[in-house]
Amino acid sequence: MIEKKIGKYKFFIFENKFKLTSYITEYISNKIQASLNVNDRFKFCVCGGSTPRVIYEKLSNVDLSWKDVDIFLGDERCVDPLSDLSNTNMLKNSLLKNYASKAFFCEIFKSKDLNDDLAKQQYLKILKEKVVGNPPIFDLTILGLGDDGHTASLFPYKDINNNDLIITSFGKDLKRISFTPKIISASSEIAFLVTGASKNLALKRLIDKNESPRRTPAKLINPNSEILIFCDSDASNELPI
Repeated sequence: MIEKKIGKYKFFIFENKFKLTSYITEYISNKIQASLNVNDRFKFCVCGGSTPRVIYEKLSNVDLSWKDVDIFLGDERCVDPLSDLSNTNMLKNSLLKNYASKAFFCEIFKSKDLNDDLAKQQYLKILKEKVVGNPPIFDLTILGLGDDGHTASLFPYKDINNNDLIITSFGKDLKRISFTPKIISASSEIAFLVTGASKNLALKRLIDKNESPRRTPAKLINPNSEILIFCDSDASNELPI
């Protein structure tokens, strides 16, 4: 593994995806354990995607005090929760089983008939009940990075009302519900998971001080602390490292 600081970003670069997923599984497990040694609950914001899914499956087998962990999705597609396109469905079949089945998970869509706007209102209500702070503060937020520069469901060239905590958006031909940069940036720790050569340009743009957030919305994530980026060599081979 190579560690490198570039601006506000701290990179952890791995030889391949297997080594990356093993390391992050241990990293998250240790973070949850350490936090629960001093706090009553751990607030965990997660993302969808194929790389996170492998990590979630590994995490589900780690014997932690999962009953004290609250899990929220950073974004969700407005689809039937049983659909293969649903992040909720993916989580239920990866993270929310084995030991981790005891965690609290806030479902955005509990049925395919739930109105999108009502789902957003209910999600916001539970968020404010479970996560303290204004905006609510997660202990750890995991994000992906699309090859177009999007993160969560914050897509290029879309107007984002950052006064809100949760918005509806549209991208990749689907309506979505997403946290805004305001709430994501309030997290105590933020980590991007970036794998594959298709992410070369997006990752290069993310760390470019002259890059427009309208073209690369992931740049809107701007916490007071440094941002962690866990990536493999394929994704990072065009970086100035």
